[in-house]
Amino acid sequence: MKSMHATGTLAGRPDAAPAAEPERPRKPPLEIELKLAVPASALEAIRRQLSTYGAQPPVTLESVYFDTADRRLAAREAALRVRRVGDGPDAYWLQTLKTVDMPGALTRRGEWEGPVPGPHPCPADLAESPLQSLLEGRPGKLVPVFRTRFQRTARPVQYRGARIEVALDEGKIIAGRRTEPICELELELLEGATSAVFALALDLIGRGPRALALVPAIDSKAARGYRLAQRHGERPTGADAEGFCALLQPQRTHQEVARRLVGHGVQRVLANVRGAADRDDPEYVHQARVALRRTRSALRLLGVATAADDPVARDLRWMADLFGGTRDWDVLLTQTLPSIRKAVGSVDPSLWDGLIERARQRRERQRQRLRTALASARFASAALRLLQWADTPAAPTPELLMDRARHAIQRGHERLTAGVKNLSALPAKGRHRLRILAKRQRYALELLAPALRADAAARTLKQLSRLQQLLGEINDAHVAMTMLPSLTRSREIARLARKWSESILRRNLPKAQTRLERLRRRGSSL
Repeated sequence: MKSMHATGTLAGRPDAAPAAEPERPRKPPLEIELKLAVPASALEAIRRQLSTYGAQPPVTLESVYFDTADRRLAAREAALRVRRVGDGPDAYWLQTLKTVDMPGALTRRGEWEGPVPGPHPCPADLAESPLQSLLEGRPGKLVPVFRTRFQRTARPVQYRGARIEVALDEGKIIAGRRTEPICELELELLEGATSAVFALALDLIGRGPRALALVPAIDSKAARGYRLAQRHGERPTGADAEGFCALLQPQRTHQEVARRLVGHGVQRVLANVRGAADRDDPEYVHQARVALRRTRSALRLLGVATAADDPVARDLRWMADLFGGTRDWDVLLTQTLPSIRKAVGSVDPSLWDGLIERARQRRERQRQRLRTALASARFASAALRLLQWADTPAAPTPELLMDRARHAIQRGHERLTAGVKNLSALPAKGRHRLRILAKRQRYALELLAPALRADAAARTLKQLSRLQQLLGEINDAHVAMTMLPSLTRSREIARLARKWSESILRRNLPKAQTRLERLRRRGSSL
């Protein structure tokens, strides 16, 4: 909802003196908006910044969201609300239907809005909207599902040739007896280029010790409200190959595809950030890490942003390192140590219990470092820079996606299979490097599988997956042996763990050698 206030300018970046606010025209059925989570530590600074844009008081907004009993609108990522704006005799009601055309941190949503006489929806007033098609053309009683109540402090800002409404929302979502807080900043583009929205967000974060941790938020109030009403709770968001593949269009250039893939990957990371920070479930960290690996592998495949000093590569690498350290301890505690425990058998239980406790403490310290980083201005800025890059049109180039990708897959296959005659002769670092090459090749083939020969790609992917698994087990054993001395001084545990590690090498290396030979003979599946 656009509000009417005096136009402000961002400190240090004034535009030309703004003209008087014109009468509000009829709103087009499109909303472009960036949402930022506002932590308690940043709230006062944001309020002070908003006060520099104008002195209007906040407005109370209370909304009720409606849907059919079988939740037809929610199933189609649409939301219908009736909102009371203000208090007292001057309050009025607005009905709004929103649809999601492009979900993510920067949303592009269909939006149809108009006044209604009271707190109940008037479907007839939305005749020009897709409401009836969303309801499948069948009559269905619209019932309240949840509501929101919050104070909105909003200001229109002229910034880099764009007009943006900056709105701070403070309140809560209410579903029966369950509530969830709202404290977020919305930057809605009213006129101008989307690049200005990202630039304004980065300026609001600022730099140095006073920078604000305004992390981009993925979920709308409607999405959060439905989740609260249905008691689903937050769940890890998968970073499956299908989601990345859906963005590929062979007629696009490799530069265009790279930006789409980065946007998708960062959104998958952001979707798991709150769970990674607030919950013990290791799947949030795992899925965020997979999203970053797929994104970085895709950029290598396309030859985009690959230089070590490239800003995009640098931000992605920093994020990957954040999640990687925590994931290593999760794997050690949930997978590797249970395997070692089974192998060591009758060792003194008190020695083992002490080892596990120290490992848990180390993991908790690593998790705390991750939580601190995810709630930092550095993480917020890195995420925004990547999203800004993904939203920026790529420079024209004649090279199409498949031209670049086919060559990269062939080169990756040759690097993986060349010169490896005897895996047992490779040192641990060499085997680790080979595992990484196998994983990159697998991600590349998964990404392009729909455009390749389906039968050949499927067979090669099966071999790559098994090779990666075998080498992964070897690497996990090696990592465990490097960590073990810091967790226990027991020579007995060390001796038995070493025997366990050596048995994994004896079992897995010949199998990995066989898979690698099959891959070499099969070729790259192009």
